[in-house]
Amino acid sequence: MAEKMTPERASEILGQGFHCSQCVMGHAAEVMGLDVDEARKRTAALGGGMFWGEMCGAVLGAGVALGEAYGFDQANPGEKDTIMQEKVREFQRRFTEKYGTVQCKMLLGGFDLSKPEGANPCDREDPFVHCGEYCATACEILDDMLPHAEK
Repeated sequence: MAEKMTPERASEILGQGFHCSQCVMGHAAEVMGLDVDEARKRTAALGGGMFWGEMCGAVLGAGVALGEAYGFDQANPGEKDTIMQEKVREFQRRFTEKYGTVQCKMLLGGFDLSKPEGANPCDREDPFVHCGEYCATACEILDDMLPHAEK
């Protein structure tokens, strides 16, 4: 059984050099009984809104997890596609209800990852200070939505 993701635990994972997307997908892999290392590798390029400040990497990691759980691999997926899209929308709705946005730049207080370091004024000294919380929230929402591995 996967350990509950707390902001402190997420911050520890981020402190090890993993990106937000990897933190969330690694947790989801634990929940679903998948290989954590492979899951983290697949989502390595999604951190920081793909390092451009667009959609939050924690949200992108959750999207990959929902695709893993509810996605399809055959043409003409019909209802499977509908279910997956509903799950993704539900996740985004719940995350947005809590934080007002899924955009990385806004969550980072205006810090723009698309600009060279040093040219990024924002409204806080450490723009990444809340990322552990964002990751933990994404994991909490996923815990309600994902199929769990057999215990």
